[in-house]
Amino acid sequence: MFSYNDIISSKLLQSSFYTLSQNKEGIYFEYLPTDFNEIMEQNMIYESEEFSLLLNLFGLDVTSEKLPFSEIRKLLFIEKEEDEINELDLDESDFDLTKDTKKFISSYLKLFNDLTEVYPILYILFGDVWTILRYLICKEGLYNGKYKIDFDSASTTYVNLYNDISYILAHREQMKQELLDIFNISSEYKIKLPTSEIALIYQAYNQNRGYDLILNELNPYIKDAENQLLNSWEDIIKILPSKLNEELSFPTCGSLTKFVKQMVQVLIHKEQTLRKCKNCDRFFVARYSSLAEYCTRKVTGTNSMCQEYASKKIYKKKQAENPLYQVFTTYYNRIYGRIRRGSLDKDTTLLDDIKLLHQEFSSKYDTSNDSESKEKIIESFIIEADKLLS
Repeated sequence: MFSYNDIISSKLLQSSFYTLSQNKEGIYFEYLPTDFNEIMEQNMIYESEEFSLLLNLFGLDVTSEKLPFSEIRKLLFIEKEEDEINELDLDESDFDLTKDTKKFISSYLKLFNDLTEVYPILYILFGDVWTILRYLICKEGLYNGKYKIDFDSASTTYVNLYNDISYILAHREQMKQELLDIFNISSEYKIKLPTSEIALIYQAYNQNRGYDLILNELNPYIKDAENQLLNSWEDIIKILPSKLNEELSFPTCGSLTKFVKQMVQVLIHKEQTLRKCKNCDRFFVARYSSLAEYCTRKVTGTNSMCQEYASKKIYKKKQAENPLYQVFTTYYNRIYGRIRRGSLDKDTTLLDDIKLLHQEFSSKYDTSNDSESKEKIIESFIIEADKLLS
């Protein structure tokens, strides 16, 4: 999707950010206009249903990863030993990468394109990526337009990108486990407690055990107005009602870490749970009080969603276990075989006739309460079916 031409463009990509509105989430790019008399240009790059990108970030929307998430480390072309860096850790020589800047940028963007195809939430990083790559072409004198990037801007941006990616890579698995602990296990055991209560109980349990939680830093309901962690259970209980009753604002965010923080807030605020679809084994989001067991994704190779597909499968299974249905299937296949072999005219109505006969006897069979009566109904069906074929 992205190429060298996007980096050398006359426009300046000011930011890339995620936003959530009316149960739809989107990633936008915001450009400064080439003409100062024009307004800011804003383009939507990606749109999906609420929570889709959160599931995607943690690999909960697939049964196997096409591309390891750890590959995003390759976006950090200036390697440092520290997990977190600042501007003083970089100098201009760190950006002396290659004599062929165009080739390097094209290769880098191919990696970025491959990553965003599997993990579209990574589009949120492109604002930082663009700024850093723009600096490389400015540094080599390959761009002479009015929107140049200097070293200070590039180093600050690289620090943001480095720290964001490093943090997510270091804590992704623990975050994923905490998400499942809070939002999935209770629904698996059909515990009908509001998600906000589950989150608080989970946090209290881990505090008591002395376990450090990554989501402690992200959960807004265990912090005070000064953004400090609340120490007492009583303080947490007192703050909860006002938090849940107030309008939840969702500011735009431009980093993976902020994205996770805000989506955890939304999950708790909306009392949502994570559930594994019983048809496709992928996770989906549902309110804690919902009875949903299947997601709304389309089943591969069909036009049916998992819920509809599973219902049909269950119905067919029940039918296959039904003795009357088994007898009907035998006669249906016998008629179909004769048509295929040419011993019956292809325009014969016998297939429709046997279906109607089965429907007639099914209603009697389903309302019958004892096995002897059911057996007699099957015998009567066989007699009538034989008459059709005679």
